[in-house]
Formats: sequence, structure tokens, C-alpha cells
Amino acid sequence: MRINHCNGSRIVLVLLAGLLAAAVASAQTTGNADFSRYVAVGDSLGAGFMSGSLVGDVQQVSYPALLSTQVHGTSGGFEQPLVSAPGIPGALQLVSLSPLIIAPAAGMGLPINIALPRPYDNLSVPGADLRDVLETVTDFGGLHDLILRGLGTQLQQALMLQPTFATFWVNNDALGAAISGVVIEDVTLTSLDNFETRYRTITDTLAAAGAQMALATIPDVTTIPYVTTLPPVVLNPATNEPVLVNGNYVPLVGPDGPLVLGQDFVLLSASAEMAVGKGIPVELGGSGEPLSDFAVLNGSEVAAITARIAGFNQVIRAVAGERGAALVDINAFFAGIAAHGLNVGGVEFTADLLTGGLFSYDGIHPTPFGYAIVANEFIRAINRSYGADIPLVSYHDYVYGPLASLGTGFPVGSSFVFTPKAAKQLSFALGIPDRKTLNRIKKRRATVD
Repeated sequence: MRINHCNGSRIVLVLLAGLLAAAVASAQTTGNADFSRYVAVGDSLGAGFMSGSLVGDVQQVSYPALLSTQVHGTSGGFEQPLVSAPGIPGALQLVSLSPLIIAPAAGMGLPINIALPRPYDNLSVPGADLRDVLETVTDFGGLHDLILRGLGTQLQQALMLQPTFATFWVNNDALGAAISGVVIEDVTLTSLDNFETRYRTITDTLAAAGAQMALATIPDVTTIPYVTTLPPVVLNPATNEPVLVNGNYVPLVGPDGPLVLGQDFVLLSASAEMAVGKGIPVELGGSGEPLSDFAVLNGSEVAAITARIAGFNQVIRAVAGERGAALVDINAFFAGIAAHGLNVGGVEFTADLLTGGLFSYDGIHPTPFGYAIVANEFIRAINRSYGADIPLVSYHDYVYGPLASLGTGFPVGSSFVFTPKAAKQLSFALGIPDRKTLNRIKKRRATVD
């Protein structure tokens, strides 16, 4: 996946265009919130990433695009780095029902408006963490190049647009650990000190530029379907029910021995290993080989990730209070959905993969309806904090109409396969180092320790 970005000579043009846009922008206020020039800074969850891909139909319902539409009454003028079907990279698809197989679509889409002579209003880059927001201009052919086009970091380009309002939501400082299956300090899981320093630098800079803000907390990434769908016990592929021996579940074999139900988690990427017998005892037809470290989150890793997220969210809440920003508590909202589901118009949605209607085929990112409910959480928080009256997004089309996402109706069991290509493509798109690199870092740190 390689994308050519614009040459450096366009920077001057972009700067001039940004200044011109600032000069002629008409005021658009609601309550005390000024959306004359709205900019979104973020990651895949701001970009409208779904099923492992950026594709225009879903980007159009990203939470920043929906928020802008609800404020202005039209989608016109809010620019995003749109991509034609089947997306960049090719979107994940359900390619088989028996067994259930999720794999990438063939081919790749093309950028639609890459020649826009100014920064995009939605600068969210899949895979970006706080360090990237501050420092990354290019990733040498990845999604940073598609969106940033070599014209500066996310933060620098946001400032070019002289924002009056900014939304800021970045999750990858914790997400990388959950997706990779390994916790490596300041590689897959950012240290609390570095997180706070970077978070305050970004918000201080936006505030100094005159931007009002809505800041969102980080959800518990250990409760997403990518982590929770496959149980740590052997299932009967014919019934999708746990195998019982002498009335007891049979644990899968992890890198450190038998996995513990309620403590250890098996990632979607483990399904490909299980399909060739790994993790399954020989006496039950498996190879007896353990699942890899990258396919499992053990109890101590889960505890480390959840504790760190709690620390990150304390920082976010503190900064929101100090800055008078709207606080969007996505963590609490999705915790409620994970525990109890969501009823909309008599239709039940859950956090289950495939059948729940909220999560796409990658088990990480929302469906269009998922993005609509995120947009409404932002709107509610902004209305509360700024005395605004932004109307909520109507859920009708997402529940009953053309954007309905009620799931496939097919449960996930041991016959489910999230292909290695799907897992590799997803990790690459989200900026997660490959297994060889992570192994090398782990060995180097073990030697130093």
C-alpha cells in the first residue's frame, strides 16, 4: 500500500488558502460554541475507518462529518480525504459462511480529493497516537501520507486552518497493546508521563490558537470484539458450544500454559492459528502447540492496559476541566453498551461481532450506526458544555433504512477464521509493528533488563 503525497512546493499554496478561508469564513455559532472553522484531530475512530479500511461511503458518516452536518445543516465544505471502493486498504469482507471467514477485498481504492489546495478539515489518521499528532509528517507510503500529504503534522495542519473549534480523540496509545497481544512500554502502550506531556502540549497549542474543544475519553480496549469474541476454551466446531470433559471446560493452550477463563483473552488473530490445530490439545484433535504470544492477552497484560487507560482518562478529564472543554465520556458510554447493550426503537444492539450491529468486520471499529451514536455523544457533550442546541443525528436510516447494520445473524465459534492476511493488513493500517519487529524489541529489552 503506497500513496504518493504532494511535493513540498504546495505548502505555500496551502498556507495561503488556509488564510483566505479564515478571512472569508462566515460565523457559525450555536450557544457559546463557535464552529466557523471546525477541525478534527484524531485517529481511525475519527477518520471513519471501518472493517479495516478507509472508504468514502463510511467516511461520509464519520463522527466529525456528522457533527459538522448537524451544526451547519449541510455536509458541504467539510473536507475529508475520501477514498473510492473497495477502500484503502481493501475492506474486510465476510467471504464464507461455513466456516465463517473474514478476509480483505481484492484490489484497492483511489484517493478522490487528494488535490485539495488546503488541509483537510478532518485530519484524523488511522494508527496515529499522540506522538504522531505532534511529530509525524510522513509514513513513507501509508495512511499518514494519504491524509497529511507531506504538508505538516496533524497539529501543524490544524493550526493552518485557524480553528475556532476542534474535536480531539486519540486511542492508539493503548489500542496497540490490545491488538498486538503484547505490552511493551512506549511501543505498544504509551507511558503515563509521555501521554500527559503530549496530551497537554496538543491541547495547550489548540487553545492558544483560539480553538474551543471537545475531548473524548479512551474506551477500555480490552472489551472490544477483537479481544472478547473467542473464548479461551476449546469449542465444538459443530455446535459452537464448549467441549466438556468430566463436566469441565477444556482450556486452550497459551504461550504460558492453559488459559484461564475470565482472566485470559484470545484475539481474533488466534482463529487462524486454531484453524491449524494450535492451542488445542492433541487428545481433542489439535496439534498441542501453544497459541503464540501475539494471539493472547494474559491476565497481567489486561490489567496493565486497563490501569493505563484509567490513568490516561484521568489526564483527559483534568485537561477538559482546566480548559472548560466539553468532555465526551466515550469510556463510560461504551462500558454501558458492553454490559447491557443498546435498545433503539425496539431493536437491540450489542458489542458482539457480526450479530451486534455496532462493530464492523475488524472487531475494532464501528459500523455506520456505531459512528452515528458516537457523533451524538459528542453533540450531547458540546450542547451541555457550551449551551448549544445542535440537533442529534436521527438513527432512523441506521436502524431501518439504507445504512442499517443489524449484523449477519451468524454466531462466531471455533469455525470462525480471521485470516492472517486480514490481521496483517489491519495491523499495518493501524501502525502496529509486525511480529518480527515486536519480537526483536522484546528480546532487546529482555537483554537490557
